[in-house]
Amino acid sequence: MNRTRLVKENTGFYFRYYKLIALAVLITVAVITGSLMVGESVRSTLVQRVNERLGDTETILFTRYAFFESSLADEALFKGGAKAALMSNGFIAHGGRLIPVMVWGMDDKDIPAGGVRLNPALASELSFSEGEDIVLRLPAAGLIPPGSLFVTDNYTTSARLTFRGVVTVAEGGNINLKNEQTLPFNLFINRSELASLLEVEGKANLLLCNRYLSEAAITSVWSPTLSGIEIRARKGFSEVVSGRVFIQDEVVKTICRTNTDANRLFSYLANEIKTDGGEIPYSFVTAMDTYKGKVLEKDEIILSDYAARRLHAGLNDSIRLTYYYTADNLKTLWVDTLWGHVAAIVPLVELVADSTLSAEFPGLSDVERCTDWDSDLPIDMSRITQEDEDYWSLYRTTPKAILPYQAVCRRWSNAYGSATAIRTSSTPNLEGLNASMFGFQLIYPRETALAAARGGVDFASLFLSLGFFIILSALLLLLVPLSEMIYQRRHELALLKALGYPDKRIVRLLQYELTPVVLAASIGGLVVGILYTWLVLLLLGSLWKGATQTGGFILFPDPTALLAGWVSGTVIALIALSAGIRRLLRTVDSGKKQAAVRPSLLNCYVAWAGIVLTLLLAGINNLLLHSPALFIGVGVLLIVTASLWGNVWFSVQRDRRPMPFNESKLIRAGLLANKKRVLLSFFTLAAGVFIVFSVGLNRKSFSDASQLINGTGGYTLWCESNIPVYHTVSTAEGRSRLALGNLPAGAEALQISRYGADDASCLNLNKVAQPTVLGVDIEAFRNSRFQILQTIYPSGVDVYEALQSAPDSVYPVLVDETVLLWTLMRKPGDTLRYETGGRTVCLQIAGTLANSVFQGNLVMDKKLFSKAWSEIAGSEIILFKVNEQETEATKQLLEQALHEYGVRVTTTAQRLQALNSVTDTYLTIFLTLGGLGLLLGVASFIIVVRKDLASRREQIQLYRSLGFPDAAIGKLLITENRIVPLFAIIVGIGGSLAGVGGGFHSISPWVWLLSAVLASGLVLCVIVFIHQSVKSYLRIH
Repeated sequence: MNRTRLVKENTGFYFRYYKLIALAVLITVAVITGSLMVGESVRSTLVQRVNERLGDTETILFTRYAFFESSLADEALFKGGAKAALMSNGFIAHGGRLIPVMVWGMDDKDIPAGGVRLNPALASELSFSEGEDIVLRLPAAGLIPPGSLFVTDNYTTSARLTFRGVVTVAEGGNINLKNEQTLPFNLFINRSELASLLEVEGKANLLLCNRYLSEAAITSVWSPTLSGIEIRARKGFSEVVSGRVFIQDEVVKTICRTNTDANRLFSYLANEIKTDGGEIPYSFVTAMDTYKGKVLEKDEIILSDYAARRLHAGLNDSIRLTYYYTADNLKTLWVDTLWGHVAAIVPLVELVADSTLSAEFPGLSDVERCTDWDSDLPIDMSRITQEDEDYWSLYRTTPKAILPYQAVCRRWSNAYGSATAIRTSSTPNLEGLNASMFGFQLIYPRETALAAARGGVDFASLFLSLGFFIILSALLLLLVPLSEMIYQRRHELALLKALGYPDKRIVRLLQYELTPVVLAASIGGLVVGILYTWLVLLLLGSLWKGATQTGGFILFPDPTALLAGWVSGTVIALIALSAGIRRLLRTVDSGKKQAAVRPSLLNCYVAWAGIVLTLLLAGINNLLLHSPALFIGVGVLLIVTASLWGNVWFSVQRDRRPMPFNESKLIRAGLLANKKRVLLSFFTLAAGVFIVFSVGLNRKSFSDASQLINGTGGYTLWCESNIPVYHTVSTAEGRSRLALGNLPAGAEALQISRYGADDASCLNLNKVAQPTVLGVDIEAFRNSRFQILQTIYPSGVDVYEALQSAPDSVYPVLVDETVLLWTLMRKPGDTLRYETGGRTVCLQIAGTLANSVFQGNLVMDKKLFSKAWSEIAGSEIILFKVNEQETEATKQLLEQALHEYGVRVTTTAQRLQALNSVTDTYLTIFLTLGGLGLLLGVASFIIVVRKDLASRREQIQLYRSLGFPDAAIGKLLITENRIVPLFAIIVGIGGSLAGVGGGFHSISPWVWLLSAVLASGLVLCVIVFIHQSVKSYLRIH
């Protein structure tokens, strides 16, 4: 008989063993291949999302806080491949909740006037029929920045639009500038209509181009007029003004540097002008460097003759002027006073003739009466007299006084500008100006987006890790039939040895038999792996959506992933089988069953060391470290230690002196005879029980706020608004302006500014390079319960003081430890760079936070935040601290009072739960895959029990011939087969309890109850199965 025929005959004869080996190989290859394909499919889907949201866009010109002339898109440079757009956030009230949307004003979406189109995600969310009305709320932007003083106190506007269909993905419906996998809620309207709603006619803030354009190319077509700068020729001078009223400070400095005769003007509304002889309330005044060629000193004030008459003031009389100013990015108003003397009195007609001395403030300059002023300043209308109304009717905003610019520029300047006009004696030289001074940012989105998509969460490694136990269980399951087959062939193998076959040749013969089985099973594993991938992708978009926050994953059968999965799975299976064969052959000796090895002192020492190490690590971790990873490690170590002691016990039983014949001795002898299979069954079953129970018990509970104090900082509510809140919630005046006068007396508020960038939380699958940055009051942070884990500062340094200083303009920030490690993949001390407005903002990671509500964001001191991004005003996030009994009432009050801001209020516990949904879903996946591993462990246990019964037919017949009744034989076999699975269940549950560590108090009673029911059910199933299997076998045989 040649070798091929021998292999074929043996494979057929031992087919019952080979089919189990093939099943184990199939599972191994399927899980490895499927995991690799899941990773490739998720990555490919993210890349596809990049192409969907960017379309053919290669270059983006963006002004975050300003606007430019939409005619820029018509420049020849772009060759017809550019389109101007308006982008704004907004919100829709639907179904009792506020839905944030991104509003796109575009000209290429075939949208009729008064109509609106939605992208598929938003259309599915709203479920509107074509022709239905949608009420959209938008920030009442206008050209004047809403965070400045003297603007209207109505920060939102609304429009009723008619739904006119869906903008499909192919048409660019999923356009999005953020690197995230979630589908945006996009709403499209005609650009000119959106410009009218925002009162920025003819403007855009976004230019999309399908060609790569350099900064030099953009500079060649840009001019200051595109950014709203206008030069007005006046009699005897020229004047530079801006459509946004305030001229940026850098622009002012540049013009003054290139025009030595520049005269800066700043229009302002004074609260009061007062002398000893009289007072005038609420008057427009103008600050200037020079008036009529005369430089104004800091204490010199020029009055109109009208103002001098009302004030009963003469030359050199003392005069004081009060005004509001703000010193932060909120409209916290302070009052300051300018003291001076009357340096000159000029005819009112002279000031009236200079019609551009005062700037035009919408809501103030364009009304018929003073009492019609629409401003967010607390103007006391009762102080306005009829004489004031008469002056307004005749002269409007003509200033009553001219002030020295240098005396007020520090207080009056704001984040948006330091002048309202600049005058020069001739046409001004504007050559020093560039687009970045006006907020232009040049972005190449595709390169960064593709890098973020390809470098994001590695689902291949993740699912290989989560599926590791299935692979391990399959390999262990593979060894069970192999061991039984080798035992059944012990006489054959002994004969081959007697004929002079060396062990290597016998191993090769067995490998020749196994290799075709493994190869055939591995090919089947590829097919099952594809089905496994499809199922996992389906679950990631549905039941496991918490891990991805999106759906629509597409199966990409990547040849590289298929080949890598097939090769690695096949090689691992062959290595495991070859190692198993060599080990098992060493136990075959003259037809005897596997001989037990005498225990060595080393085995005993290792087992004792395992106990000591387990107890030591458990104690240290429970008392000091509280590391989840170490808790799991302790549980695994407990299982390994238990298996070591089992091995020692077996060996000790073999080595003992003869004992009197009894049932106990028969049970120990039976277990000893099947030691390897018993230990294998114990390990797979104990590990499966450990995985299932440890995952179930380690789920966090978010119902008890006291357990989440380090994550919430002690705050109760998280408020996130679609439109910034510009008033201070902590003051009585601010609460009155926001209709929050009924807040609980002891309520505390922490207002937070936000520089919007990418979300770096676990909810984002992309690799984030520039996370969103939050500006927080660090002193309030000091007094909160947020926990800083580690910092770059040496011991003895006040961390909170250090966080409020920025040496060399490098701003220190804090970040959640998990975000730093897994999303940013950085370490403390690293620096992140943000390009904004032509300058670079450097942020240094100065420390890490425990898992908190700030996950996904960088946290920095609010004063340093205002220096880094001075143009950002208002707060988009507010944390509230109230008593637990007042939480629900406060939540309702905030939702009602701040409805116009599009505020969404959740408890901080709910936010933590949402942020931890990814971890929770990973636990669910791990639990599911661990459950499959447990099933393999149970399958291994079933095989061992059945094979054990089948191999003991002769022994059972002997018992019967010796007069043992079947009841006694059954009791003996049942007791023997119960010991190992019940011990495995006890050890597995014990390991999971060790894995919980000190967190017993945080586990819900319902979880304990469910765990108890599951454990009881598992024990009952084992008992019933063994009982039925033994009884059935005895009945049949």
